Amino acid sequence: MATDAIVTLERLRCIKESDGSGHSEPFIWPVLIWIDTSNGNVNMADLVLDNARVVIRNNMRAGETVDIPASVRTLRVRFADNPQRFILILSVVLWENDETPEAAMRAGFKAFSSGLKEAVIANLLELRAAQGNPTAEAAVRAKIEKQVKEAVEEAIKGGLTTSQKLRVKLGTLNLDDVVGSDTESLGSVGQTTSTRAFTLTFSNQSGSEQYEITGNLAGKPVPVDACQAEVNAVNGALATIENIRNQIRSLQEELRNAPGPQKPGIIAMIREQQAELPAATAVLEQARKALQVCRSRQVNQPIVDVPGGGVLLDVDD
Repeated sequence: MATDAIVTLERLRCIKESDGSGHSEPFIWPVLIWIDTSNGNVNMADLVLDNARVVIRNNMRAGETVDIPASVRTLRVRFADNPQRFILILSVVLWENDETPEAAMRAGFKAFSSGLKEAVIANLLELRAAQGNPTAEAAVRAKIEKQVKEAVEEAIKGGLTTSQKLRVKLGTLNLDDVVGSDTESLGSVGQTTSTRAFTLTFSNQSGSEQYEITGNLAGKPVPVDACQAEVNAVNGALATIENIRNQIRSLQEELRNAPGPQKPGIIAMIREQQAELPAATAVLEQARKALQVCRSRQVNQPIVDVPGGGVLLDVDD
């Protein structure tokens, strides 16, 4: 029987904030890493690119607690057998949304995703040796975070146009800021249902920005499903539609705050995203029909739609 390891980021609490342009607009980059202790292989699940800038709450104030949006709330991995041999590590970066151009921000996210995996692999021996020693673990994590931070900063800088770089130097373009990052060693999950709570903390160097995220790791046995391929197709189609809708919502929010000359371009991008919805919906309907046909061949097997947003990966042992 397979086992799902499900990481759920439940709530964000703002303890202190001091955003100069009003109140805060935090967003997160969560990554779930798993290490195969039998061979040292490292794999990871993170957000789809379109969800790399989902603001959790606009104008968030100190003392407020909000639910994490569904599109960035869940990361999961499916282990086909013996989940205990995989060590799970959760890493989350908390950002303050400002004015980084979208192209540069996407470049930064891609560098984060690839750079984190590379840094973990490069420091894997040290990570293993530090297990059980909080001080040593913190030192290795800090080393990894530094390597990734430098890669992200370089990618964002490389994604800026010459005029945008000049505006940054002049102080007229306010790039998004990293509030902080935190990593949680989650251990492994068992083959029976279990839940483990955790709290991540985030703070900038001055301490003027402080947040925490509460969440849990759950292990869930998964019966073999004869229609798993069809289920995966439905889930993928749902995730595609959710990603398009998130992009539209993000662009609509950007439109509300954009100066006049920028509005036509943003409206054009919104229409492009809206034009993609009919085809994505058609793919979903086709996938649902295929699932219906498959289920009709089974006995007492209901059709189940799992909302998109998180990442579900199968790991074959």
